[in-house]
Amino acid sequence: MCNYMPVENKGRSFYMNVLEVKDVKKQLSKREIIKGISFSVKEGEIFGFLGPNGAGKTTTIRMLVGLIEPTEGSIHIMGHNIKTEREQALESVGAVVESPELYGYLSGIENLMQIARNRKIPRTFVDEIVDLVGLSGRIGDPVRKYSLGMKQRLGLAAALLTKPKLLILDEPTNGLDPSGILDFRDIVKKVSRETKTTVFISSHILGEVQQLCDTVAFINGGVIKSVESVKSDIEKEGIETISLTVREKEACLDILKSLEYVKNINSIEDAFYVKIRKGYLPDLIFKLAENKIHIEEAYKKHQELEERYMELVEGGIRA
Repeated sequence: MCNYMPVENKGRSFYMNVLEVKDVKKQLSKREIIKGISFSVKEGEIFGFLGPNGAGKTTTIRMLVGLIEPTEGSIHIMGHNIKTEREQALESVGAVVESPELYGYLSGIENLMQIARNRKIPRTFVDEIVDLVGLSGRIGDPVRKYSLGMKQRLGLAAALLTKPKLLILDEPTNGLDPSGILDFRDIVKKVSRETKTTVFISSHILGEVQQLCDTVAFINGGVIKSVESVKSDIEKEGIETISLTVREKEACLDILKSLEYVKNINSIEDAFYVKIRKGYLPDLIFKLAENKIHIEEAYKKHQELEERYMELVEGGIRA
């Protein structure tokens, strides 16, 4: 495990707000892009910033990392106002925005050591971060030989070297294949869990936010429509919904009724929607296969977030 120390609380609650955005507006070329947004992000939280392209996500991130200033309102990071205490605020921030700036002719470790030497970061800690992001086997290779996913991991490693309290990721899985998306998602969860780093992740991909985040802010047209917990009350209680399509419906139903970890069964058209105890999907699939039930499709159902997105961002749920 990485010896990455969590933030010292200094008398404050563990659930202090690492990031506070209050009544922020941004005008560009006489057009108001951001129209008075407010939200806060707690320590250790993975916070999703969800909206379509052009919703104002990138403009907000540019303000959070100090590239542009708000026209009105305030941004506080670890209690420091980014406008009046810029250096203190930004020393708590690590970011992977757009494509990471990397030297292709250098190896991965040489890229990281350039940062480490400037910040007087020991090599032992660099090696811990490399291991944390899963690059140990390729860190000596030239970056020009890296896949896009590996470059994203290296960019993440570079952002983590300064032990940020707040890690900002702007559309981090853009261009990655499905395998790369899964790998990056797992690494972000691991970083958050092991280092207690707060993660702010901007995305327009519903599935990414659903799988990664604790809380989500829905933004569209420069306005935050709502800030909500990603997990439903049922999911918080340790129950998840599985969509299940099989050939032998009657036999499958009998088996489902006999399983103690199955809490509810609904049949809609050709599919079962089964509420089971969280973590028991592999057991369910094994049991059905053992009884020669042919499974055509099985997946965790996350329709709630999709419906909220359609309602808040798109103006209604499509039929």
